[in-house]
Amino acid sequence: MERTHGQIYVRVAKSALFAAIMVLICGPSQAYSETGVTSDEILVGMSTALSGHTSFLGQSFRTGAESYLNAVNERGGVAGRKIKLIVYDDGYEPGKTLPNVNRLIFTDKVFCIFGNVGTPTTVAIMPVISGQKIPLFAPVTGAESLRDASVKYVLNYRASYNQETEEIVRGILDELDYRRIGVFYQNDSYGKAVLKGVRLALRKRGIDPAIAASYYRNTENIDLALKTIAAEKPQAVIMAGTYAACAKFIILGRKMGFNPVYANVSFVGPDKLAELLGAQGDKVVVTQVVPPFNDGNEGNYSAVGEYLAAIRKSSPDAKPNSLSLEGFLAAKVFVEVLKRAGNNLTRESFIASAERIKNLDIGAGNSIAFSSNNHQGSQKVYSTVIRSGKFRLLPDWNALK
Repeated sequence: MERTHGQIYVRVAKSALFAAIMVLICGPSQAYSETGVTSDEILVGMSTALSGHTSFLGQSFRTGAESYLNAVNERGGVAGRKIKLIVYDDGYEPGKTLPNVNRLIFTDKVFCIFGNVGTPTTVAIMPVISGQKIPLFAPVTGAESLRDASVKYVLNYRASYNQETEEIVRGILDELDYRRIGVFYQNDSYGKAVLKGVRLALRKRGIDPAIAASYYRNTENIDLALKTIAAEKPQAVIMAGTYAACAKFIILGRKMGFNPVYANVSFVGPDKLAELLGAQGDKVVVTQVVPPFNDGNEGNYSAVGEYLAAIRKSSPDAKPNSLSLEGFLAAKVFVEVLKRAGNNLTRESFIASAERIKNLDIGAGNSIAFSSNNHQGSQKVYSTVIRSGKFRLLPDWNALK
């Protein structure tokens, strides 16, 4: 039967009306196939320590990340999409992290998870990350188990604990020739990952730790561990704890005349550690995954200048620190991955985009690269030492003698 122009117009009008109604019912996100992505927004989730004994770590990383994301959003976002960060507090307790991440994935329907703090908290959410095939970008942990090539959906920014402990052992053993080494560690997957890294580095050199003793997460009950380690008179103590516990260990150790080289990995929360130590901090070593920003060498790292300007604008009351800088740099790489993924952003295209990044210079003295066999962007470890309350690069470990 022949159709009139009027009938065609009515049908077109009905189709347009139907499409408009479906947008109103389903929301604009239905125009895109990926969860957490709309025409003007990308939803990103974070579960981190905003309260408790490690709140400084979570709050700082979040502040740094948001300072970069805010700047990106002010410039129009990525492909016209603003990045919205939804953050929940887990107090650095795995039992709280998993419900938070489930809420982010299944209720808030985020595109990915970003920057949660800690090894035990990250390990706790791995089943849902892998099961839902949702990217986890830049968790604040150096655990080797989260860098295995088979763990497809985790993309790390920072260097590993194995790389940090290798650098510490190289300095203590190869440069200082100190062979009696103790280990003070948090009795969970974080501390054990560092302890494993220390043992690996020492065994390459034909020795084992002289002594190892631990304390429990989210406490400062270090007295027994200090007594146990000091009794063996090690020349150096490698520390895998958080700032309050490690500061107490060092202060009480110095008071009892126990003065080995104290060397911490980055997760300690370097700036809070220095603050708590005060005058007792001189010659305490911390390996870091970002460059120092207060040692007079800021001009050598363009990203440090960018970070300081962004923090002043976004959070003028916030004091710059290493964890905040890490959040800023991790967000910078995250946005670069989003840009390279293109307009048709999906979780799989995000992973593929990251794996194509090679020799990316972000202005921090490191080169960022990923591949299908490497999900750790930065390989750089910066050895630093506290002098007069500030962190300085440590090119020569013999300066500690």
